[in-house]
Amino acid sequence: MNLIERRMETFKRLQREGVLNIKDFADELGVSSMTVRRDLQYFAQQGFVNISNGNAHLIEEATSNAMQVAMSKEESAGNKQRIGKAAADLVQSGDTIIVDCGTTTLQLLRYLGNKHVTIFTNSIPVSGLAGDLSNLKIVYAPGIYSPLSVGMVGTLAADFFRTLRVNKSFLGAHGFDAAGGANEPVLDDAATKHAMLEAAQESYLMVDSSKYGNVHLMAMSKLSDYSCLITDSDFPQEKRDELNAACQRVIYA
Repeated sequence: MNLIERRMETFKRLQREGVLNIKDFADELGVSSMTVRRDLQYFAQQGFVNISNGNAHLIEEATSNAMQVAMSKEESAGNKQRIGKAAADLVQSGDTIIVDCGTTTLQLLRYLGNKHVTIFTNSIPVSGLAGDLSNLKIVYAPGIYSPLSVGMVGTLAADFFRTLRVNKSFLGAHGFDAAGGANEPVLDDAATKHAMLEAAQESYLMVDSSKYGNVHLMAMSKLSDYSCLITDSDFPQEKRDELNAACQRVIYA
């Protein structure tokens, strides 16, 4: 059992039982108590776990709040759900896919139904939502935790994605426009996303119209680098013409 698998098993056990005895769990896994304690510190830093007197306790309110943040108020209008459904319609049973961090890419999970899919992700909410679904195999990327993305980014994450060759990748962005492409505020995020893009036979950028025109520090990719842009229909015809010219394909959900 590698580090990623062990941490996933640790968090699933906490989700199921609420409390975990560090020594007993270490004995069960065949590792040292210090190894388990380090893994639990990983979750404690994100505010999901309290550690005291040799036990770890899941903070249910914190994990619930994290999911509520991931399903933010913007989605009440339905744009992100429609983008997620359009993306899920492109996934076939048996596919291997990458799912990026972000509130829009997360919506893809809602509409996969019973499709059997292997998901490679750096997103903690993706892992949390999909972990108990028997038709989905989740492989979680290593890296440095980013509070902005609620997931793992940086050199370790980018190197991990560079080893993959998947059918499809589904990426988000903090900003995009026809002329400048997709962009991110943080260097590590941009580098990780670029590795995800290059790992896939087909790549999809999932961004809602509220991100259009936002410009951040790091240019990530041109819109023409993606097989398809998936966005919502809240664009005037002039902006649609710009996007259609800049992209290989556009889906207006």
